[in-house]
Amino acid sequence: MSQNPIESDEQFEKDAKGQHERWQVEIDAATKNVKKWWSQGDKIVKRFLDERTRTGHDSKLNLFSANVQTQRAMLYGQTPAVQVDRRFADADDDQARVAGEMLERLLNSDIELDGDTYRDALYDALSDRLLAGLAVARVRYEAEFEERMLGEMGMQPIPEGVEITEDMMVEEVKTFEDAVVDYVHWKDFLWSPARVWSEVRWIAYRAYLTKDEAEKRFGDKAQLLQYSKSSARGQQNSEIKDDPWQRSEVWEIWCKDSGMVYWYSKGAGLILDEMEDPLELEGFFPSPKPLFANLTTSNLIPRPDFLMAQDQYLEIDNLTQRINTLQKAVKAVGVYDKSSDGLRRMLQEGVENDLIPVDNWAAFAEKGGLQGQVVWMPLVDVVNAMDKLREYRKELIELLYQITGMSDIMRGAASEGMKTATEQMIKAQFGSVRVQEIQKQFVEFATDLQKLKAEVIVKHFDDQTIFERSNIQFTVDAQLAQPALQLLRSHFLDYRVEIESEQIAAVDHAKLRNERTEYLEGLSRFMQTAAPMATQVPGSMPFLLEMLKIGMSGFRGSRQIETVMDKAIEAASQQQQQPQEQGPDPEQVKAQAKMQEVQMKGQQKMAEIERKAQADMQRIQAETQARMAELEAEKAADASREQTQAHFNIQEEAAKAKIRAGEKVITAQFTGQP
Repeated sequence: MSQNPIESDEQFEKDAKGQHERWQVEIDAATKNVKKWWSQGDKIVKRFLDERTRTGHDSKLNLFSANVQTQRAMLYGQTPAVQVDRRFADADDDQARVAGEMLERLLNSDIELDGDTYRDALYDALSDRLLAGLAVARVRYEAEFEERMLGEMGMQPIPEGVEITEDMMVEEVKTFEDAVVDYVHWKDFLWSPARVWSEVRWIAYRAYLTKDEAEKRFGDKAQLLQYSKSSARGQQNSEIKDDPWQRSEVWEIWCKDSGMVYWYSKGAGLILDEMEDPLELEGFFPSPKPLFANLTTSNLIPRPDFLMAQDQYLEIDNLTQRINTLQKAVKAVGVYDKSSDGLRRMLQEGVENDLIPVDNWAAFAEKGGLQGQVVWMPLVDVVNAMDKLREYRKELIELLYQITGMSDIMRGAASEGMKTATEQMIKAQFGSVRVQEIQKQFVEFATDLQKLKAEVIVKHFDDQTIFERSNIQFTVDAQLAQPALQLLRSHFLDYRVEIESEQIAAVDHAKLRNERTEYLEGLSRFMQTAAPMATQVPGSMPFLLEMLKIGMSGFRGSRQIETVMDKAIEAASQQQQQPQEQGPDPEQVKAQAKMQEVQMKGQQKMAEIERKAQADMQRIQAETQARMAELEAEKAADASREQTQAHFNIQEEAAKAKIRAGEKVITAQFTGQP
């Protein structure tokens, strides 16, 4: 077994044993290259979990955990949505548009499934990036097959108990397929030593298999593996201590140089399996470029963020420990005269409203009384020292925020000088520059994962699977589904799979609303401008609609409307192509114009006569009403005169009657008659 440096691939035999020797050298070298970083990562994870290795009552201010949790919440606020765009947004390229929409529907529908692993893979990988400094995930293609026999209803499952004979037509039919995104632990990923990622020749993923799993995967070669409890997910350096299963460590190696995939286990002595490029990906590796922390171009080894500020973290912890030690010293303690029994009783037995008798009061007073016999420990110096330490710790925390890129605005606490929303926004923008850089890298990582998944789907999924999962057959573009899929398979690189940073960090409803409002406003202005032209220039409607479609294709989310626009353009073009009806005879047009003129004059004359008749009628009605008013007035005056005369006559007759009655009385008096 050779452990010498590799000079040429020819120094190893091409059989399973020779390839095992070659990859043992490669794996050992790569493991040695990352051994120091693995050790640092283990310590950092323990620091994040606040696992104490020392005994005693040491105190820590665990700012590191708080910073990691804050960054993780900022960077990954929601599950992202995928957008697939054709590279050239040509308005008439309907097949390309439908192909992009079909692939986008499929990717997003998978993310929305409850059992999809993409969300968990992103979250776990981001946690690894913020702690150990490396985030890794991969894409796998899974397929399940079943043997079926040809029957009356086509290919049917083989009933239980039926023996397969030579005259039976049996085929292996694919019953399920999926593109799965897997999280990879930062210690289960190796790569060939290199300075930058483009120089990496191979990558490897570690798996821990039970004997049953190994036999199912490798058959009889599973007997060559070494199984132990210490190999159960690397328990010798893991927090998982209670897994009862014995497992064997197996590396899955993707070698770009040879275009082969190998399965290697250290103690097997043979390569367990090898396979030519199974996924046929453009970049060969089934993983996007991992997220490395604090890289240089000297060595492709991550440097965890904690190490860049570890001095400040440790000094803050030391200050916290000293402050807590001084805090324990802040208590009522002192010394007193042992010979003073009353003083002893006061300190030990004294309760509220209780007087302690003192023997020989004169001697007690001569010694200065209570103040002269008790000396308390001076606490002023201790409290002042605590205040100074707290002030220094505050300065260190501010310095730590500057080093790590964390600011008080990120923690939701505005500074004293921050009074306006604009000032807070400016500080947030400048205070989170480094966080935005990590966010950009994380978004690219999430996007590259979906690109790999999309490539696996396009190259390996059956047509029917893509149609069913995208539900494209129930849309208005169903007739374009098949040619669009053919275009997608032959020109996959012409499509962009994208995830925007705001889609993964936080939901920006205001931006989404503004984009739609802007789109509707632009559409409204175009329609207002184009409507007069369509009226004045017959036949310009198809041209105007084409212009509208070109403008719409630049807006996100416009693909659903483009189909409607296509139909409108087609209808306008067909109407324009229809033959125009033959125009009327010019003489007939003149006669119709003359007749219309005569009719118009007659209508004007009749209108004038009607106006005069209406005016005369109104005048007659007014005169009649005035005469009726005069007659009513005269009638009322006559009635008043007659009433007055009748009243006068009555009064006159009454006067005459009184006179006649008086005359009779006088005559009777003179004549003596009663």
